[in-house]
Amino acid sequence: MKSIKENFAKLFDDPNRVTLKDSLMNLTTEYDDFEFKEIEIETHILAKHIIGMANTNGGIIILGVKDTENGLKPCGLESTRDITDMKKQLAKYLPHELTYDIHQIDYDERGEWGDLKNKSFKIIKIVFTSEYIPFLPIKGSENYEKTDIFCRKNSSTTRCEYDDLQDIFNKRKRINRYRISALTLRNELEELKILSSYNTVFNQALSFTNPSFLDTVKDLERRKIKYIEQGLKIEDID
Repeated sequence: MKSIKENFAKLFDDPNRVTLKDSLMNLTTEYDDFEFKEIEIETHILAKHIIGMANTNGGIIILGVKDTENGLKPCGLESTRDITDMKKQLAKYLPHELTYDIHQIDYDERGEWGDLKNKSFKIIKIVFTSEYIPFLPIKGSENYEKTDIFCRKNSSTTRCEYDDLQDIFNKRKRINRYRISALTLRNELEELKILSSYNTVFNQALSFTNPSFLDTVKDLERRKIKYIEQGLKIEDID
């Protein structure tokens, strides 16, 4: 039998009828990176779960599956909303930096689908983008405020406590230690261009008038190149 992590990885990479069926066969309950809902829940509640997963390690929300005392029951969705409309409504609550996607999965009447035959589901895939965590809702609701921060803990979405926030900030710090944004990269390259000009156009003149200054510029240029390589994570690539 395939491991839960293996099935999760395949479903996350390629949400389709086969990977969903394999995952539901091997899952028995909810996990921090899996959430199941029997129906298409209200937008503000769905947004809370999406934010919670985005702040933790990413994950998948499956609509059309009921979590019962006897395990998961794939009941399917009686009616399904248009994905474009769902995203439009979610955009009222989710920051635009948060990366997610919604997939509609429909099964036909073939017997090979077993209990999934003639049923429809939605898979919401939430990507973990560490450079932007923690995410907060951009709009409040009757259940939470704009200042609330959510995470996944004990297979549920909950408001972050002190230790949870520390974990989020540590993840951001650890993963983004050398990461460099496009805007920063542009600025760094402009500065490198200036440093390089001193080692080309003015190289000969400076070598006579102020050799110590030229040595300093050369060292700055070397360190600047190293910083950019670290930011792009290419320092070990030949």
